[in-house]
Amino acid sequence: MQIKEKDFLHYRKQTIDEMEAKAFDILVIGGGIIGAGIARDAALRGYSVALIEKNDFGFGTSSGSSKIVHAGLRYLAQKEYRLVREGSLERKKILEMAPHLSRPIQFILPTYSDMKFTKSRIRKGVWMYDLLANFRNFTIHKILNTEKASKLLPSPLREENFQGAAIYGDGLMDDARLTLDVILSAEEHGARVLNYCEASSFEESQDGTVNTVKILDKLERKEFNVKIRAIALACGHWTDQVIQTINPSFPKRVRPTKGIHIITRKIYDKDYVLGLPIKDGRIFFVCPFGNYSLIGTTDTDYTDDYNYVPVLEEDIQYLIDATNFLFPGILKKEDIISAYSGIRPLIVSPNAKSESDVSRKHEIFVVKPNVFAITGGKYTTFRSMAKEILDQMTELLGRKGKCQTDKVPLYGWVSTKRKHWENWATIAMENMTIRFQLQKDIVKHLLRYGKNYLQICELMDLNPSLRERISENRPYILAEIDHQVKHEKAISLDDIMFRRTQLQLSDNQGLDCVDSVVNRLADILGWSSEKKIEEIANYKESLVWKP
Repeated sequence: MQIKEKDFLHYRKQTIDEMEAKAFDILVIGGGIIGAGIARDAALRGYSVALIEKNDFGFGTSSGSSKIVHAGLRYLAQKEYRLVREGSLERKKILEMAPHLSRPIQFILPTYSDMKFTKSRIRKGVWMYDLLANFRNFTIHKILNTEKASKLLPSPLREENFQGAAIYGDGLMDDARLTLDVILSAEEHGARVLNYCEASSFEESQDGTVNTVKILDKLERKEFNVKIRAIALACGHWTDQVIQTINPSFPKRVRPTKGIHIITRKIYDKDYVLGLPIKDGRIFFVCPFGNYSLIGTTDTDYTDDYNYVPVLEEDIQYLIDATNFLFPGILKKEDIISAYSGIRPLIVSPNAKSESDVSRKHEIFVVKPNVFAITGGKYTTFRSMAKEILDQMTELLGRKGKCQTDKVPLYGWVSTKRKHWENWATIAMENMTIRFQLQKDIVKHLLRYGKNYLQICELMDLNPSLRERISENRPYILAEIDHQVKHEKAISLDDIMFRRTQLQLSDNQGLDCVDSVVNRLADILGWSSEKKIEEIANYKESLVWKP
């Protein structure tokens, strides 16, 4: 069954026509989590909003994070108390507003007397961590002695100078899909959003304000103009490049650093995140990731191609060596099944001695009288960052309403309180099992769509062949692809494999699934054989790890 033109390309053309025909209060440039948050907040306040993203939504940093919802325990060592406080409050809001895409989880951090994070130092840190969260985190910290810690930690464990471990609370999330849900929530409340559309030039009035933006639709290779009152730049590590187009004399503000992650065979079976302190004073994490473990991240300056950030052998070896330093021989190169990368858009900090010392604070600056830019910060604090830049922009635009983003349910969910999730999920799982007769792993997997799982199930009712799995050993089914094209603005094989699903982060980097996915996309969108071959070639080329 093909998705009708009016459900996809016609709707996109309709959106472009509308954006060209009317003037908008705010144009958001950048479809990562910060831009998504700004668009949603602005739409809820009553502004007319348009958002464009030159690639796919969440293409950059917002799908390349550690997938952790955290306040940042290690930032306490840098005395970033306000940042940790903000992160603590926003962590709770994410876990409340997106229970289908996030969950609280315990973190365990082993301590050693010969490392920066000793037991006494970590004891003070986790106390402060809970204090800054008003002791309202889902779990209060614990300090374990060597005996109790050894029973919880994987083996073999480095015993030299071992002091025990600390337990504290943070969370995990699906970063790419959460970004998408915020984008779709913005659209649900009136914003006009387009992926694969790039701002190509900016037209100024005599007073120095930007009143028109020329936008290139990269699908049709056609340009169109959008009239605006103000612009919010949320371009991540592309911020300096976009600013230079608008104001060439503006100083550079971003220090991009690269972080890579590896997906490996499961290192341990217990359900917690393992924090690994290492000799250089950093902490990285081993996270449960379905049937695998997710390990990362690195932190190195990066100045090469922002659109393709390769995972190098030295990046991988760094994570292997650091893991094996505390757990000798636990990880081998052949255990790695996939990898991905991202770039942090950090603020230039002249006093930072290393990449890891650069502050994770965000900064808002005025590029032109009606052009505001925001960069830096952390994924966890996206909602408060969006609120802050919009509060500044209201002086120019006039106040229309207050921030409502913590009071209105997110797209895909029905509440702003996590306590409703468990009962709702139980009913949804029973419905999928009894009414739609789906297998247990598929039922659990489809919960990530929240209330929209019903749209997928209805597609299966219309076309029973869509119940088929994309791959025998994975819970993904063909109906998801139809849903992702029809309702989630997926356009390419890359969109499906990298961001709508996590197929790229599984065995063989998802290469065993590409034929099933591309064949279904071809059925939906009417692709030719040549187009299918092109899409597969593009996907293989875009893989940042080529073992």
